[in-house]
Amino acid sequence: MSALRYLARLGAYLITLLLALVWSVGALETFTRPLLDLGRPHVGDVLIAVAAAIALPPDFIFMFAQLLAGLKFMVGAFLFVALVAAKRDDAILDVALFVAALASIGAALPGLIHGGDLLLAPIGELMLCLIASALAIFGRGYLLRDERPLPTRPSFGYAPR
Repeated sequence: MSALRYLARLGAYLITLLLALVWSVGALETFTRPLLDLGRPHVGDVLIAVAAAIALPPDFIFMFAQLLAGLKFMVGAFLFVALVAAKRDDAILDVALFVAALASIGAALPGLIHGGDLLLAPIGELMLCLIASALAIFGRGYLLRDERPLPTRPSFGYAPR
């Protein structure tokens, strides 16, 4: 069982590494475009519609697109940091996977509005977040730190409360 738990944690870490690479490369790809994501078909339409819905002036729409591209990069960086910090505690890994899942839900908005292939990548990212989280929980053997089994000690007639 110990080997299976080790393999589950290793799988969770590898999936998290894959997610971190996907988010970071996606952010770098966005930054290489002259109009960022505003030039992508359907995605730019949704960005402009969201900017209009939150009453952003037209001068700030490009900065809004820069903000979203920066958030992509921050999600990827947070996943990388979670991998480094996961050696000590998996709590940050759980938080990073949750943040990545929320970001994937936000990235699914153009696909929900326009349909087509724009919805496939965020659904795949959500599935990877769920799988990595389940593997990390199985690898730890508990969901919360308080659920860890207490070490067994001889009681010598003393019963702790």
